[in-house]
Parts: sequence; C-alpha cells; structure tokens
Amino acid sequence: MNFNAVLINEINEQFFDLFNNKDEVNELISLNSFTPEKNNFLKIPKNLTKDNENILIVGTNSCESTFDWVSTGADLGKSLKYDATLNFVDMTLNANIESLEFGFYLSQYQFDEFKSEKNENNTLSIDQTQFTEEIKNKINSIFWTRDMVNTPALIKSPEFFEDHVNKLIEETDIKLTSYDDVWLSENNFGGILGVGSGSPRKPKLLIGEYNQGAKFQISIIGKGVLFDSGGLSLKSPAGMETMKTDMAGAATAWGIITLVAKQKLEIGLKVYTPLVENMPSGSAIRPGDVLTMRNNKTIEVLNTDAEGRLIMADALAYASEFKPDVICDVATLTGASYVALGVDIGAVFSNDKTVEESFIKSNSLSHELYHALPLEQSYKKLIKSDIADMQNTGGRFGGAITAALLLEEFVNGIPWIHLDMAGPARSRNNNVINPSGGTGFGIIGFYNFIKSKVTDLQ
Repeated sequence: MNFNAVLINEINEQFFDLFNNKDEVNELISLNSFTPEKNNFLKIPKNLTKDNENILIVGTNSCESTFDWVSTGADLGKSLKYDATLNFVDMTLNANIESLEFGFYLSQYQFDEFKSEKNENNTLSIDQTQFTEEIKNKINSIFWTRDMVNTPALIKSPEFFEDHVNKLIEETDIKLTSYDDVWLSENNFGGILGVGSGSPRKPKLLIGEYNQGAKFQISIIGKGVLFDSGGLSLKSPAGMETMKTDMAGAATAWGIITLVAKQKLEIGLKVYTPLVENMPSGSAIRPGDVLTMRNNKTIEVLNTDAEGRLIMADALAYASEFKPDVICDVATLTGASYVALGVDIGAVFSNDKTVEESFIKSNSLSHELYHALPLEQSYKKLIKSDIADMQNTGGRFGGAITAALLLEEFVNGIPWIHLDMAGPARSRNNNVINPSGGTGFGIIGFYNFIKSKVTDLQ
C-alpha cells in the first residue's frame, strides 16, 4: 500500500487543505485522540483526501534532537503491520527527513536465525530520497554487525567470522588479509597468542585495507574476543551470559570500513581485528604470567579477564608501524566505562586534544552519544608492575582510564582515538531503535568522524 506520510507539528488550515471534508477529518482525529506530537500516527483513508491517495499523518511536534527524529522514524516503521511504501510530505518545513528515513529502516531489524518459527516480514520502503543510498549502506553495516554480535559463540569461530567478513566486503574495493597463529607466533604477537592459548580454536588476525594510495590514512583496531569466559580468572555464570558480544569492536570495525568503501570516501582506511576465545584450560595463561607484545614491551597479567587490552595492544603496536595519520580503536573494554557514563554513552579517550574534539564535534548532531573521559597520566602508576613494563589491571577505581593508559603505550605517539563502548554496544532492553542484543553502536560515530576528515582535506 502506498502512503503520503504527511509530517506535521500542528493542525491548521494548511493541513485541512489536503482533505475533502474538514468535519469528517476532525471527527477521525477526535475518535483516535490524535495530537501532532512525536511518535503519534494516524491513517486517513483516500476517500477523504482531495488527491484520492492514502495519507498517514506523522506527528513531529517536540522532535528536537536527532535521536527524536530517528526514534519517530523507527516508531513509524514498527507501527506498520503490512507492506507499505511511504512518500514523505513535509508540512513542518524543517523536518529532519534523513533521520526519519534512517530510523524507519533501522526499525526493520530482527534476529530470528535460531527460532523454529520465523518472524513474518513486511516489505517496508520509502520513495527514493537524496539520502536513501547512503542510509541503506549504513543500515547494511549496522545489521551485519548486529548479526555477528548476536550469533552464539558455539558457531562463531575465527573461521566463521572470517567467512562472514568475506561475504560482507564482496563488491567493494577492500582487500582482506588473514594471518593464522603460526604467523602470529613468528611475528611476536604475545598478547593475542596469550589470550587465545586456552582455547582449541586458534586465534587469527584479520586486516582490511581500503584506498591505501590516499594521502590521509586512518587505522581502526577492533577487539574480537569471540567469547570471554574470563579465562582462569573465571567470570560468574551470570557474567558469562552475554559474553558472545565481546567481539562487537571487531564487527564494528568491519562495518565501518565497508560503509566507507561503499560510499567511496576519498580517504585511506585500514582495519585490524584480532580474533580469539578467552577460555580456561591447562594451556591457558595464568595470573602472574608475563607476555611480550609485538613492540617488545612486557605486560604482567594479574587478571586474565582483563584480556581485551592485551590483544588490542598487539594490534595497535602493529598498526603504528605503518605510521597512519590517525589510529583508532573500538572495544567493549571495561565495565568501568558504563559505570561512569551509563549504558547509552560511548567513552572517548585520546592523546590528542584536537583529534578528540574533532571526533566529539563530528557527532554533536548524531543519535549516538559520546563523551570524552580524561587520559590522566598520573594514573599510570596504577598499572606499574614490579617485574614487567606494566600490569594489565590498575585496580577497582578509574578502570576505564587505566585500560586506556595501557593502550596508549602501544600507539607510538600517533594521534589516537580510543572508544570504550562496553555500555552502548549491547542493548539491555527492547526498543524500536535498539532491540535487545547487539546495537551496531560506533559505526555511525566513526563514519561521521571519517567524513569530517574528508571534508577537512578538501
């Protein structure tokens, strides 16, 4: 069914000009207790319209932030229980059509791969707008990332992840290189090998390259702990329930590079995703062990459940050897980050105030929320080891900061952004924007940042 989706923030004479009979429309509005507030919708049959077309009234009053517009679009998509194609008609004159359309398509995500009864899919679409192609590329990256995060660890081996990356990057100019545990051993990746040593599933390092001839180069490292039991520092049973999601950073990194490649942005981008399982066994690393990292710095492992920083440190050190202009990482790294900021806000750290401000500013109008936390150098004393260059945990307080300080040791002074998204990478409740499970958080944030860099270079 085709609809003109009429966006209104007030009911006025211009609104009633769409219809044959003002009184009948008023009666319909009254019967349905409709007001033009955001997330309120009303279908008006075509026999009441002057153009004999179905009209869907979309309330937008009180839509102020980008999140409001995305939420309204998502609610609109969820409200339609049948096949529908919409054409937006903006009677507010300043509606955020792009965010409405994005939310509309975002609402269509569902993960029923492991259900015996599949959800019924309605075919929902919007008449092509100037934003549609970019939005669909964003949605594809977000939905792929969510699928990877939501997939149970039983089947989510390093090989499974690599196979799905290969499918994702088909028809793009991304070059994928896969390194196995033998190569990692020969090349001194002690952190990745150490964390992966307790699992029979051997670790891998996947590297994706896009537009490596570009003047400006960005590298993104994504944490890929495919399942995190905590290792010998074993998590509680409840703590393990959602640990299939601890590879959200790796999935996000591939979602970002695929989106950038499909949009053909004039920038170079390289992603590094170490893939491991952190499991307890007779071959697992022990508290008190010392690992030698890619750059030959050593880390005393006091807690095997502080494993993400170990694999990220190796990948950061390796990426820094190629001297990108900016190096980034994205990880579900610490519970401390969402103790500080709540579960909806990504914690941003940087060794470069200009780069940090650029990231935050590029997302000031995003529906994703980010906030900078301090990279307090005096806290380095908390990760000082008696027997190694550093230790992998700084204790209970300031945990997000001490984890970031450890990572900083491996970027070799290159301008760097660290996103700790342990909170927003996973939705803890069902809502129209983010149903329970993986969210795809960070894809839009880094895409906005990269686009801002492209603009700066022009």
